[in-house]
Amino acid sequence: MADDANLFFDNRFLERHAGSIIQDPAVAIVELVANAWDAWTTRVDIVWPESGGERYFEIEDNGEGMSEAQFRLRWRTLDYDRVRSQGKLSNPPPDLKGLQPREPYGRNGKGRHAAFRFGEAYKVRTWREGTEVTFEVRRSATQPFLVERLDIRENVSGHGTVISSIEPIPMGMNAEAAREVIGTRFLADPNFTVTLNGTRITFDDVPESQRSTIDIPVPGFGVAHLVVIDTQKADRTTRQHGIAWRVNNRLVRSPGWVGFDQERLLDGRSSEAKRFIFIVRADFLGDDVLPDWSGFWPHNEGWRATQAAVHAKIREYLNEVNADRRRDAKEAVRENLAPTVSKLPPVSRDRWNDFVDQVVDTCPSMNLETVEQVAGVLANLELANSKYALISKLHAMKPGDLDELYAILADWTVRTAKLALDEIQTRLKLIAELDSKLQDETMDEVADLQPLFERSLWVFGPEFESLEFTSNRGMTTVISKVFGKKQKGSLQRPDFVMLPDGSVGFYSRDSHDLGGEVDGVARLVITEIKKPGVVIGGKEKNQPWRYVEELLEKGLLTDAATVTCFVLGSQIKSTEAGIDTKYDGRVTIIPITYATFVKRAEKRMLGLRDKLKDVPFLKTQGLDAEAFLTPQHPRQATLFGDAVQTGR
Repeated sequence: MADDANLFFDNRFLERHAGSIIQDPAVAIVELVANAWDAWTTRVDIVWPESGGERYFEIEDNGEGMSEAQFRLRWRTLDYDRVRSQGKLSNPPPDLKGLQPREPYGRNGKGRHAAFRFGEAYKVRTWREGTEVTFEVRRSATQPFLVERLDIRENVSGHGTVISSIEPIPMGMNAEAAREVIGTRFLADPNFTVTLNGTRITFDDVPESQRSTIDIPVPGFGVAHLVVIDTQKADRTTRQHGIAWRVNNRLVRSPGWVGFDQERLLDGRSSEAKRFIFIVRADFLGDDVLPDWSGFWPHNEGWRATQAAVHAKIREYLNEVNADRRRDAKEAVRENLAPTVSKLPPVSRDRWNDFVDQVVDTCPSMNLETVEQVAGVLANLELANSKYALISKLHAMKPGDLDELYAILADWTVRTAKLALDEIQTRLKLIAELDSKLQDETMDEVADLQPLFERSLWVFGPEFESLEFTSNRGMTTVISKVFGKKQKGSLQRPDFVMLPDGSVGFYSRDSHDLGGEVDGVARLVITEIKKPGVVIGGKEKNQPWRYVEELLEKGLLTDAATVTCFVLGSQIKSTEAGIDTKYDGRVTIIPITYATFVKRAEKRMLGLRDKLKDVPFLKTQGLDAEAFLTPQHPRQATLFGDAVQTGR
């Protein structure tokens, strides 16, 4: 059972897991030196085998070292999370406690595998707190590697770690190239020195093509010396990159792209941020450094003048370096968007070209894809009828509103969102119109009110939402016979019939037989609209039943049809507020006040009438938002009998 629980690994696992860390000697040596940095080393000594020599690769540091338990945990844990286990900062050993903590390189625990680039196996000798332990780490056919303890000694002084290759493999890079790689990355901090084959690595080891020195006068204070190192290849992180300030050969805080006043010179995600190191030597700022060397006194004139001059020079340098890249970016954007831009008139085309130039020149950290996306949007805006009105609206938005807009566009297309919003707008306008006209006693029931109710069936409930509900013109003859052919209203609009105190509308949904043919009416809705001021009593409630009886007698309604009758007026007699049913429950008669109808509409719209009180379409319609949102209507029983009544 124990064997079944073991995991087995293909012998290619480590190459896939660690990648270039155990394949590229330049990456491997940087990782091993970075590990020494993380252990708060001040000195690293490297033995780099020369061609034909007998020496093996070895790297030794005087960092904090490891106990046996620490080594086993860190080496045997794949994807060891250094930050979670050891914290975000690397603190100096007790004998160096006066120095600032370091921000470590290590994140995922892969850097330790770099020693496999220089040998099929290697030894690790590490000591701290009086105990030294030696391990052998070897590749395995079924495991990524095996760890074996070789020796342990007590009463050992100091602290540090040595990694030595066993069964070496060809280095793949000479010592001079190794010095260049290390020199371009680990010279920012004077408290961290590296020697290779006994000779300290200095600025002289950095090829002239990758370094330059610029003198920056600071009038009234002194001259700052700016050393620029260009690694010519973006590293994985910005560690050891950025601006390093030195005063009297001591580092002030750690290098980085965020200034002491929180000004960011480069986006840390850009390739330039992982490529350049700017080392500023300004010994004349000795009195401007904070006591703990974590920064400068922010209001000292010398520091402020020096920082402004140095930052300006760095920006100038980066602009010159990126000139070719910016030119290539502009050409790429223009080529990719040529089909769209070719449709623009000359003036718009010139404006678009100026925009591309300005964005690329003033936003060097913006990648090509983003520039192209923004330029594409601008070209489309030039072609659109609305032009830059959209930009104006976006500019007026708060950051939170922009986030909300992004979330909407992530889930909706503009077209589908507009369809939904158009429907909401249409219904909210309809509610506003109902609210206004149902209070106006001069409104004509047929000409003014019935068209509104024809568009308001959705207010009565979701079952009336279907587009199949229409004013049924096939019932014209019966309607005319029920109410008299000489009625003027029935001739002008056969679906709406004038009554002495109002009008009535008929809406039906067809019934179909098994063959799909229409064979009658499945559902009929009758809306009887009383003039404003009319009180609904028993007579008014019973009137729709007479229409239904006539339709049944004429054979226009089958036994399977169901009928819902709504009688609407300004008020309801208290004894008639309930819902009546007829014909074994197949006919329902519901009295509703206009106030209840409007409130019902608001509920069906999820209260959006209140939430959207500031939307532009309300103002463009000439509606008073406050009056629109707080109508003065009498309250009484709702459609479902909420049983609340008040007088006007």
